[in-house]
Amino acid sequence: MDRVAPCLAYAVLLAAATLLAGCGNSASGLTTGAAPAGDLPGAVNNEDPLARPIAVAWTSARAQRCGFYFDAMKLRASYLAHEAKQSSPEQLAKAEKSYDSTFKVIRDRVSSDPDYCNDRKSAEIKGQLQRHLAGDFSPRLPQTKKAETCGIWGCPQEASDEPFNAKKVFDDMAKKQR
Repeated sequence: MDRVAPCLAYAVLLAAATLLAGCGNSASGLTTGAAPAGDLPGAVNNEDPLARPIAVAWTSARAQRCGFYFDAMKLRASYLAHEAKQSSPEQLAKAEKSYDSTFKVIRDRVSSDPDYCNDRKSAEIKGQLQRHLAGDFSPRLPQTKKAETCGIWGCPQEASDEPFNAKKVFDDMAKKQR
């Protein structure tokens, strides 16, 4: 019995350490953004060459889903005319294809959500739609943010470029204790 107790305690500690290792901090964080993941047009940033057609199509599909009074085909034609002035025929073809596929994908994604058009989202869509209808097609896609995944021991501290100074650490600890 004396030999079983230490082995059992060791086995329990090993199992607990294994479980905690799975819950620990990891370098890969979750991606979150201002919009739900199903609502975002993809991993496109505002500097991407195809960000303009994606942003306009994304806004148009969302506005159509929420019942805004506008002509989606006229907005598309207006955007493509704007793009034709600035782009080569090859780039225009890519923009048109990107616009059409983004519009369809976003429309299909948001059509199944009965609670999609809440007040906050409708206000956001309205602002973007008014901007596009006025001829401003600059992309303002919401950017995803990296969220920390903190384990049982908390979030990791930010790395510092300052070299380690033991005296400073102990001085700071002494100040906190006063």
